[in-house]
Amino acid sequence: MQYIEIKGDSIRRCHAGALVNRQSRLCSAAGFTLVEMVVVIALIGVLLSIAAPLLADYLEQGRKAKCLSNRYNIEQDERSYYLHNNAPSLVIDNRYQCASGGNYVWLVSDPTSPDYPRVGCSLHYGEIPADSTPAPPTPTPTPTPAPAPLTSLGSTPTEITTAMIDLINKYVQQNHNDPHSSGNRAFTDLGLNPAEWAQPVNGLLYTPAGEQVRIEPAPGYSLNITDVRGRNLTITSKSNDNVFFDLNKDAWYNSANDRKVDINTLKVTKN
Repeated sequence: MQYIEIKGDSIRRCHAGALVNRQSRLCSAAGFTLVEMVVVIALIGVLLSIAAPLLADYLEQGRKAKCLSNRYNIEQDERSYYLHNNAPSLVIDNRYQCASGGNYVWLVSDPTSPDYPRVGCSLHYGEIPADSTPAPPTPTPTPTPAPAPLTSLGSTPTEITTAMIDLINKYVQQNHNDPHSSGNRAFTDLGLNPAEWAQPVNGLLYTPAGEQVRIEPAPGYSLNITDVRGRNLTITSKSNDNVFFDLNKDAWYNSANDRKVDINTLKVTKN
């Protein structure tokens, strides 16, 4: 079968089979076949099945990071409140919300705990108890007040004699001469009340004397001390003896024989 093809001024005879073949080539060049489209759709589905879990995991990691940031900010708010008010707040601001829908709760709410404060999330951190209402903080125990000192200068021989020595040095610096060495003026020159120091403190009597500070046992007590050679000395109220600190020599001595003594070995016994 033939047909006539007209192009411009030319006329050509063609077979029908040639026309069919040409139309087939034109259709193939113009689009995809059904098989090709099915293959492409299948490939897209496979890629989506691989990418979807990864994408979901990435999104959850982002939500976890945001939740961690929220918990950190809540704990910082609590620290700041406690620092300024000396009391816990345990309030979680509404602007802090877990992106995954978890609930925030206090895991450590006791200010005395080294882990205070600690916030948990029901999805991302910590085990949330069935009753998520935070327990009231344990009240801080009231510290036991320290016992009052026995004197205005302290309680122990070291405290009292050190304070008296400091007062004497201060007096000399201000007045350029030694304070009185006897009588009430020996005390009042240093700003001390003579009546206070007329009473023994744990069996000892303390007396400032010019450039010295003396310690002697009260009636009914004995003073035991070791000299620098290791020999033991015993002083009683009846021996009219004492140990004294000489500010000029910066050392402790026994008044009976001027032996240098170790004040750290001083002990008091009751007769």
